[in-house]
Amino acid sequence: MKVKYFLGGFDNNLSYLIWCESSHKAALVDASTEITEIIEVVKEKQLTIEKILITHTHFDHIKYLDDIVSQYPKVQICGHINPEEKTGENYRGLNHYESISLGMEMITVLHTPGHYPDSVCFWNKKNDYLFTGDTIFVGRTGRTIGRKSNLAHLYNSVYNEILILPEQTMIYPGHHYGHKINITLKENSYLSSFFQCSSEDEFRLVMTNYEKNR
Repeated sequence: MKVKYFLGGFDNNLSYLIWCESSHKAALVDASTEITEIIEVVKEKQLTIEKILITHTHFDHIKYLDDIVSQYPKVQICGHINPEEKTGENYRGLNHYESISLGMEMITVLHTPGHYPDSVCFWNKKNDYLFTGDTIFVGRTGRTIGRKSNLAHLYNSVYNEILILPEQTMIYPGHHYGHKINITLKENSYLSSFFQCSSEDEFRLVMTNYEKNR
């Protein structure tokens, strides 16, 4: 599977165009950046956009959803089974561990609440790619200051869903907040205290200190 990122949007947002090299079937992970360059790449690579994968329905991650749908009216919008915000008639709700196809590639949905109730990650096991939205960034986790955030849920998502994946898994986050765009789970865990906690209480302390000093 091929991946190309696009940087822009509300706050250094990242959208990803992913595609199966055999079939040229493509999906966009998060509609959070302006679409002109995305469409140019779709045409250049002769791709067919079949799906839009939404990591969560915070406004900045669906900001350009209507623009994409206007260009590709039959595209299927995929996200959590219980989205917090409406995303259109073509929405397909996905359960935890449900798999969907993209040409010859398979993508597994991991429900990872905490930053937001409908947060999901999209995992391509074959290539060790994980699109994490705002659950994990380079160097830290997402924040839990929002009205619908939940720190205990985030701890469970990070430590019992994501960090158990193969250490070579490459993280593709929803914002460019770190020193580089993407990073492996192993390197991220080595560099950051967010991923070195032995308990929820320790994680809570790391998060509290982060918010106090940011």
